[in-house]
Amino acid sequence: MMEFFLKNLFTTYSNFDYSVLFYLTAFLSVSVVAISKSGFGGGLGGLGVPIMLFILPAKIVLAVFLPLIVLMDLWVIYVWRRFPIYKIILIMCLGGFIGQIAGWYFFKYLDDQTILFIIASLAIITSLRYFKNLYKKKVTNKAKVKVNYKKGVAWSSLSGFSSFIALSGAIPAHIFLLPLKLKRENFVSIMSFYFFFVNFTKIPFFWELDIFTMETIAITILLIPIIPIGIFFGKWLNSKLSDKIFYHVTHIALFLCGINLFIKGYF
Repeated sequence: MMEFFLKNLFTTYSNFDYSVLFYLTAFLSVSVVAISKSGFGGGLGGLGVPIMLFILPAKIVLAVFLPLIVLMDLWVIYVWRRFPIYKIILIMCLGGFIGQIAGWYFFKYLDDQTILFIIASLAIITSLRYFKNLYKKKVTNKAKVKVNYKKGVAWSSLSGFSSFIALSGAIPAHIFLLPLKLKRENFVSIMSFYFFFVNFTKIPFFWELDIFTMETIAITILLIPIIPIGIFFGKWLNSKLSDKIFYHVTHIALFLCGINLFIKGYF
């Protein structure tokens, strides 16, 4: 019944195969993002969009994911509502909004491969540096919340910019936050508040660019029930990890996201 409904609704995309493979791929894609956002501050979330690109065109994926991500962020905020550090969130939101405006303004003129290359390089370098320092026993588990405001605005601006044009804003945000060595609850909470702001303010820009359609909205509605499953599983995973393991996993995720962006940009 659902397959019949989709084939008749999406007449523009009648060549798509809305089969069991479609649903399995969509479930995996949305689950990865939800688990990542609620458990690891979005580190693995960058893998969700490329997974869905196997079943839908890029523009459709962008439009389908944005409402889903806003709903995820709102839910994750509620789950981690007791752990934000507002001075960091305000700095990041300021930078993120600047990046959003830049992304909207340059959206039609950007070389996606160059942007992906820069972000992927930063992700890989940051993660490798972490494990190099860990090997040299220079990494500690003590929280050191010393915020550099200029770096915060700069990295968050790049985060907002890359989020707008490539849905890869978590990597620059991680590059700013990870050196602060926050507790994992604070880390995930800050990322949740920040990305809710970034993704919500992106909606009018996407609307102005005519990215949303009735087809994308219908697919989004179809995928909404997956969100709570991923969010609660992600929080469960977070509760089972120590701060040490959490940072290991997050930096591994950062490295994988960088590799993924290279693959996405050049293959």
